[in-house]
Amino acid sequence: MQHFDERSGEERFRTTADALPRSAFPAAAYSGPSVAQELGREAGQTKDRFIFLDELRGLAALSVVLLHASQTFSFRLNPHPSLAVDFFFCLSGFVLANGYDQKLKSGALGSRAFVLKRVIRLYPMIMVGVALGVVASQVALTPSIALADVSILAVGALLLLPLGLLVGQEAFAINNPLWSICFEMVASVVYGCVARRRFHVWYEIAAIVLLAAALFQVVMLEGAIGPVGFASWRAFFEGFIRVGFSFLAGVLIFRWDIHHRVGTIPPQIPLFMLIAVLFPPFSVPNDIYDFICIAVIIPIVVALAAAVPQGAERPFAAYLGQLSYPLYAVHLPVIQFGDHFQNLTDGFIPLPVTVGGTLLVAVGVAHFLHGCFDAPLRAYLGRKFPLN
Repeated sequence: MQHFDERSGEERFRTTADALPRSAFPAAAYSGPSVAQELGREAGQTKDRFIFLDELRGLAALSVVLLHASQTFSFRLNPHPSLAVDFFFCLSGFVLANGYDQKLKSGALGSRAFVLKRVIRLYPMIMVGVALGVVASQVALTPSIALADVSILAVGALLLLPLGLLVGQEAFAINNPLWSICFEMVASVVYGCVARRRFHVWYEIAAIVLLAAALFQVVMLEGAIGPVGFASWRAFFEGFIRVGFSFLAGVLIFRWDIHHRVGTIPPQIPLFMLIAVLFPPFSVPNDIYDFICIAVIIPIVVALAAAVPQGAERPFAAYLGQLSYPLYAVHLPVIQFGDHFQNLTDGFIPLPVTVGGTLLVAVGVAHFLHGCFDAPLRAYLGRKFPLN
């Protein structure tokens, strides 16, 4: 989900979290290549083979924004947009394997260089997300986080450590979405260390089956996947199972060539499947529903979406995909600012107006940060540290 100067050979991989694809279509903020084009140059695919993944990534990011807006502004929304994080994890595994499997296995790219690529990719927006989270936590008349705890939470978030749990808060209370970026980094490091080793397919099958069984136990224990990864120490350690299953599923979709075996897929199929997963039209039992979606439906969506060839242009959807990672990293503090504003006006401004304006501001902030901070800084670091 990122772009670096091609002359530096920098990373062409996008994730959850990590999710910041480059649009294949013209956009005001950026005119670089899409995720499909970059992956095609990296792995020899046709340049637009995976273009549809851009759109789904943007949709998933928006669903997380809506979820946090509903929680902050207290309006009703089906809670299943939390499954977007599992979609991000699975998508990350697929795109990572596509971009780096051969390089890591051949030794053309070392594990340390790969990890440094991931650090360069993720950390600019992590720093911004932490800074905005610190300000948002203190601007209210009654701060949501004690000032004495802010430094602990900020340091923990910058180091991707769940220090919030030490002070009776959520793991990354300064900016909660950072929990998934923490696990994204863990998955990337593990992948970078083991990808060069060749495993028999039966070992891969055994690993994914064992992780699925562990995931089932986790979901049944917690009652839903939502709090897994950040709500408590137990939930935090359960998060390794959550990311482990989905990330490995994405890797295996690529390694087993599933996306090529299914043939050409109309884009409407994976699009409507993902929408149905995130926003089911009827009430469902959280535990069973979450497990089935993570273990079965989301991997199918990723495989089908990867099999969609380039079709009609969708510039708005591609633009949302382009902004998905900065939007994911900063949307919660922006939503908290909007809530503070609503409280200050004492309901003078109708809540729907505040909510709509806040979401537009979040997109605008992400747009600005991507074009003026994130992409230029990563391009500079890519030139500073040639890693291939």
